[in-house]
Amino acid sequence: MTSTRVTAVALLVIFILNSFFLHTESASCCLSYTKKNIKCQRMKGYTIQTLLGICNMDAIIFHGKRGNFICADPSKEQTQKIIHCLNARTKALSQRPFRTPRGHATRRK
Repeated sequence: MTSTRVTAVALLVIFILNSFFLHTESASCCLSYTKKNIKCQRMKGYTIQTLLGICNMDAIIFHGKRGNFICADPSKEQTQKIIHCLNARTKALSQRPFRTPRGHATRRK
């Protein structure tokens, strides 16, 4: 009798956790592309969503500086320009001298 209850509780916990994780993962997928004009200056980075994962479409997910996310069509020229802009910004930042707490400039490796 006790083992039946333990098994039932374990199955219930597994079911609840499984449905929670599936819901969480699907919420992070792009379901459509934005039609708005995206500004590189307002973005801080991006991630790539592919069909190979759990999502139903390829997309570029831009990360806004205010914590927002924007889904864009990777085949669009505007999307590729923003990716290039963000990559160039990251490269420029990595080549700037790093200031130590004492104010000495050193090169980043």
